[in-house]
Amino acid sequence: MFNKQSIFLIFTVLFTLSNKINAQHSCANSKIKSSITNLSKANATNEQMDFMEKYDVIFHDLNLNVERTSTYISGSVKTVAKSKISALDTFMFQLHANLTVDSVFGYKNQKLSVIRQGDIALVLLDSVYTFNQFIQVQIYYHGTPPSAASAAIGNGFSNKASPTYSNQITWSLSQPYSAYEWWPCKQSLQDKIDSVFIAVTTDTSNKVGSNGLLKSITPMGNGKHKFNWETRYKMDYYLVMVTVGQYKEYLQYAKPKQLADSILIQHYIYNNPLAYSNNATSINATKSMVELFSDLYGLYPFYKEKYGHVMAPFSGGMEHQTMTSLGIFNFGIVAHELAHQWFGDNVTCATWKDIWLNESFATYSEYIAAKYLTSASNTATVLTNMHNTAKKIDGSVYFTDTTNVSRIFSSEITYNKGGSAVRVLHYLLGDSLFFRVCKTYQVQFANGNATTNDLRLLVNSLSGKNYDYFFNQWIYGLGYPNYALKWNQIGNQLFINIDQSNLKSANNLFQLSLPIVVKTANGDTTIYVQQGDAKNSYQFSFTNPIISIALDPENWILKSSTVTKDASIGNEEHLFSKENIIVYPNPTNGNVMVNTNKNETVTISVYNMQGKLCLTKESFKSGVLETSILQKGIYLLVIKTNEGLVYNEKLVLN
Repeated sequence: MFNKQSIFLIFTVLFTLSNKINAQHSCANSKIKSSITNLSKANATNEQMDFMEKYDVIFHDLNLNVERTSTYISGSVKTVAKSKISALDTFMFQLHANLTVDSVFGYKNQKLSVIRQGDIALVLLDSVYTFNQFIQVQIYYHGTPPSAASAAIGNGFSNKASPTYSNQITWSLSQPYSAYEWWPCKQSLQDKIDSVFIAVTTDTSNKVGSNGLLKSITPMGNGKHKFNWETRYKMDYYLVMVTVGQYKEYLQYAKPKQLADSILIQHYIYNNPLAYSNNATSINATKSMVELFSDLYGLYPFYKEKYGHVMAPFSGGMEHQTMTSLGIFNFGIVAHELAHQWFGDNVTCATWKDIWLNESFATYSEYIAAKYLTSASNTATVLTNMHNTAKKIDGSVYFTDTTNVSRIFSSEITYNKGGSAVRVLHYLLGDSLFFRVCKTYQVQFANGNATTNDLRLLVNSLSGKNYDYFFNQWIYGLGYPNYALKWNQIGNQLFINIDQSNLKSANNLFQLSLPIVVKTANGDTTIYVQQGDAKNSYQFSFTNPIISIALDPENWILKSSTVTKDASIGNEEHLFSKENIIVYPNPTNGNVMVNTNKNETVTISVYNMQGKLCLTKESFKSGVLETSILQKGIYLLVIKTNEGLVYNEKLVLN
């Protein structure tokens, strides 16, 4: 989802039973009464979800009546589920109290007893179902959904006319907890629905957008027709959607290199001619984005069905599986919601605490799309805006209060700080490994869920290194680094001092290899310095006069920084000079001799150009440094005394 700001209504289930129980169902209702009473002994929300975890949803068949003129809804939802326990005789579901349950029927069309208290309903099943036995329940209901603004953007079910194009639309938006506001369901992230059929009967002037493929449009008489949509990919409850209005259909076809055939892109655009002409550039960019993300992240996950957009008058977008709902069209929002088909829909966060896995990667994908498909200046603007927004408020990307919808979908933290953190991960891993992680993530957790820890383990496994520090600092930690860089050139020596601070968390210093670009008349040279302490000093050999220095000019790292030339830098007695250090041979195809000419022992460390420690040797004065165990390449040799005196030199292994 994009640009979500709303207030969460914490729904509470009141377990007070009505005494008006139909006599012929008194025995059945007695069992249901017992179930409800037991639930009231603990936290209602947790107990309610535990109760519903006794079954696994396999299939939903929604057969609804909806018009574009109001939110009134009626119809039925058939659910096929599988028992996860040895003896299941009661079926629980969620449906907002505003909506009336007319009747419930079982597998053999037998009417079942149901009791509702608030937003919870319990049904006595027609039999006791054993482990892995299939259950079928069909719920008939009607009513007007609430207008409590409890979804991430507005209500779970809304009706409004577009202020720009005048089209009146009825649409759903269920994330995170609002599916129950318009259809009876189980709101569990980890119980993905295997397949969903969605049929909506409406006026013949309307079209209905939904998930999957449009299988047919059936005439129903009396000025009505029925749109029959079907999706056979696994899907989370909050991604089920219907949108009803007067639309023009606009089709495209993407052709990723992995497929001989093409992927249908089906847009439902307001039937006002300006709706297409005003948004044609962003609409038509969808094809290129599907092909790009298929190349970088793996083939579009739902290629056997479709991708597309349906317009609705709300502020933002919602990544409904195979058909995003959009209030506005622009390049960034189209890229964001499309990326969610990989990060959010194919692989869904396992809990709302892990929502950054959905939103951060989608936000960073706005930058990826800009980089590959637009100009360098536009790409730089996208990146700057992401970093600047991330700095507006503080907080860790990972959080625990999942009752606060505004916090779940914080633009500053979940989206933009998270997106900035993903960019740091991209920097640390490099292009090849970063996109390999993205593709493997899509395969390993396809049609399922992932946690933050799942991603951490995957990164460590594929890289063969330990990136726990990244997650501790950027995902679980607070703030971002502030760097004060001062430099000076004395003769052919470049001296650099960098002080690091974190205005939000003194205990969270960032361990990074910082890229520094040194500009001379003969061109630019990029050097990397390992930054792990609050104060760091470095020394390099530079024969040519230095014109200027830039810290992280490609904006890889979320940070604040200053760069200053300071004539006092390099004159301190505590800095090593080149004359005190001998490293030879350099370049080398084997080991190297290091002579520090120091009386005290030092620590020698070797880092690769991504800032990862590859080799360290303590209590060292002079002698052979065994570098033959390292792969060929360019490294940074760092010599440091117990007092923190530092000397750096580029080390080349052939």
